[in-house]
Amino acid sequence: MLRIEHATLNLGGKTLFRDFDLHVDAGELVCLTGESGCGKTSLLKAVLGFVALDEGSVTVNGWRMGLKTVAQIRQFTAYVPQELSLPHETVEEMVRMPFDLKANKHIAFSKKRLWHYWDMLGLSHDLYESKTSYLSGGQRQRILLSVGALLGRKLIMADEPTSALDTDSMKRVIAFFRELVAEGAAVLTVSHDRDFMAGCDRVVRL
Repeated sequence: MLRIEHATLNLGGKTLFRDFDLHVDAGELVCLTGESGCGKTSLLKAVLGFVALDEGSVTVNGWRMGLKTVAQIRQFTAYVPQELSLPHETVEEMVRMPFDLKANKHIAFSKKRLWHYWDMLGLSHDLYESKTSYLSGGQRQRILLSVGALLGRKLIMADEPTSALDTDSMKRVIAFFRELVAEGAAVLTVSHDRDFMAGCDRVVRL
């Protein structure tokens, strides 16, 4: 599903990581951890082609990252950053917007499926009609995770998905990821949360 081989990244005159290998298979929940500033978020962005590696390669679903494949890889992948700003005024707009894009026109929006994911993630259905400005950081991340699942993305990447959550909500996120991997998705997360790590199949240190 995801293969990162011999990856090296230099940024601002500093080598963040060198000759790093990582694989995440379908049906697997993997946590990437490491010291702050070691390049974990940059590595996730490299998977999507937003950051260019100095050496090494990224392959997703058999597509090696490059100008001809970057669109396919992004279409295949859902990425939920730790910090994000939302241009949408309402949660409904935030949820529905991806389904209005030309690339996703063939995907049917299912509110029934959305409620299933929200129930798993401990999100109130009332949030659907709320303004995005009222959302906490944890709510924003969980809503975007649910949208990625609704779109059927097979590679899910989440940066610190439990950093703003209590223990019960953290367990809900693990259960959500577990359902996705049981359906054949591959999930790669970045986390420093030891309790979250304990619920993953593997923990890899960068």
